[in-house]
Amino acid sequence: MVKKSKSKKAAAEQCGLECAGNARTTPARGSGRNESQGAPPSNTAPANYIKPDDGTRVLRYGVDSLYLTYRGLLDENIESCLDQLKHFAQSDAPEDKVQAVYEAGNHAFEVLGRGMGRFPFVLVDNWFHLQVSRSTTQALPMCLVQVSSELLTRSVLKKAVLAVQDVVASLGKIKPPATVSRVDLCMDFETDVELESVLRSAWVTRSHSFQSYWEQSHYSGCSFGLGGDISCRLYNKTLEIKKSKKTYLDQPWTEAGWLGEKTVWRLEFQFRRSVLKQLGIHTPADLENNLEGVWKYAMASWLRLTIPDGGSNQTRWADHPLWIKLREERWHRYPQEPLHRVTKSRVPTDERLFLHGLGSITSFMARENIQDIEEGFRAFQKEAQFYHLTHSQRTDKGLISYMREKVKIKSRKYNQLRDPKYVESRAKAYREAKEGK
Repeated sequence: MVKKSKSKKAAAEQCGLECAGNARTTPARGSGRNESQGAPPSNTAPANYIKPDDGTRVLRYGVDSLYLTYRGLLDENIESCLDQLKHFAQSDAPEDKVQAVYEAGNHAFEVLGRGMGRFPFVLVDNWFHLQVSRSTTQALPMCLVQVSSELLTRSVLKKAVLAVQDVVASLGKIKPPATVSRVDLCMDFETDVELESVLRSAWVTRSHSFQSYWEQSHYSGCSFGLGGDISCRLYNKTLEIKKSKKTYLDQPWTEAGWLGEKTVWRLEFQFRRSVLKQLGIHTPADLENNLEGVWKYAMASWLRLTIPDGGSNQTRWADHPLWIKLREERWHRYPQEPLHRVTKSRVPTDERLFLHGLGSITSFMARENIQDIEEGFRAFQKEAQFYHLTHSQRTDKGLISYMREKVKIKSRKYNQLRDPKYVESRAKAYREAKEGK
């Protein structure tokens, strides 16, 4: 169960955390049915669950999204450097834009040309999304960080948090510990239970909002309390992956016994800061030590899938066997070791490159009525060179110079480009430029 201090006892009891297995909830008020493209889409351990009679198998569980807040003070030299890099990112000149890369350890972050809200600096790679405030801003945290789902899926929570702290510490002086501002917990499973046939009345929840989602004639899931301090999504993860291309999930599922035949469903709860505070979750360590307690609170005190028995008191209805299995899964039963290495680069997939990427060449060949592949490539290159020589507004006309420029720009976008200059020298040059030297 989740730990709490004596000062939080009343709030925790109100949340029903201590009596998660015997919680009483109130029926939901209001419902809706939307045509949708499906619900939007983790520290994770595979679960080699023994297949029960209803065909339910838990494939994995863990943290799908993690948002951390760091208090502290941004280093003034780093701030000057980030100002310069943001200025480069806003430039229309490719030779400036490719320099908008901030290196921290073995990360090569893309620095965006725009901020987010009141945070002027945004740094992005495949592991982290950072929003950084100015050194003169005292009302805001120094840094807000979103940890990527792929890193949380393929690594352990503790190592991911340590990696975040190393990056943030390179920006300035932080005041530990970090605060967990939001966390999404998830469980992936396959089942023979026909979820689309579950009656609305079988869901007993504190939420006042409910929506179901369909894609054409196929049921894709439902949601409860979206936009609130706590919310839940149940959705067809197999269908969602066909769109998001998050194929890194296939391996942990397969290792847990998935044969690629059944639909994989995801049950996902989102907890915002106000709820986490009531549950006694402040730091990443609090979260790591109480993952199972937070999960059981949500599945017993906030939302239940029941078997309606015709009685008027929904709180007395028995829990559905599927719900019991998902709720009682032991989160610490399995080794918490990294599954795979996770690249920090946001490189495109082979499918995107070698299927979608050939669209221009195949369109050109169709336009010119060319059937031979090698002839098509040669003709495409020749016509592209002629076009750039005759239509380019640049002084260094030509296909080769254009392609070299694009390679550098995309290398920055994919976190593959590393600037050889040191932070201090870039910051000094930027300050001198501002002073008119």
